[in-house]
Amino acid sequence: MDKEPEPPVLRDGRIIVPGTARQLAVYGLFPPSPVQHREVPGADRIFGAKAREPELLWISFDELCATDASPGDYRGLAAGADLWVIDGVPAPEPSDAGRQAEAWERFAEVLRELAAAKVALFVVGASPMDWAAASATAPDAGHRILFREIDRLLAQLKRVESDEAVAVEGVSGS
Repeated sequence: MDKEPEPPVLRDGRIIVPGTARQLAVYGLFPPSPVQHREVPGADRIFGAKAREPELLWISFDELCATDASPGDYRGLAAGADLWVIDGVPAPEPSDAGRQAEAWERFAEVLRELAAAKVALFVVGASPMDWAAASATAPDAGHRILFREIDRLLAQLKRVESDEAVAVEGVSGS
């Protein structure tokens, strides 16, 4: 009997907290200036990206996970750049509900598309992000499943959670 293939996960990139310029620079990433901002078309909407180059898409969590984004939008975006930076990612809270819960659902959809496309991903947030802990204490079963899925998709990314812990590595970006 053939075993079902494992669902894709993100293998390249980092989860960076608090996302200082120094932390990002170690990976060849520099916060985009306003002149680099671009409109990037999805299937059904236009996204306001902080930077869009052939190999890089830098976009905020709020822009990416807006209420009017669709799975088709994410599929099209994932087929573009090989390196993504999603900044402004909030720390998950077990009690996230309403629009924030919907944003997490869209974030999980983005992560699935990026994993399938084998994109390198840098997730940047100001506070530590622990989806496993949020899953363990979420009162809603749907949130528990959602946070577990996000944690599974991001589990293989290394974490950089201190500006002091930044070590020069062989990772380069744009």
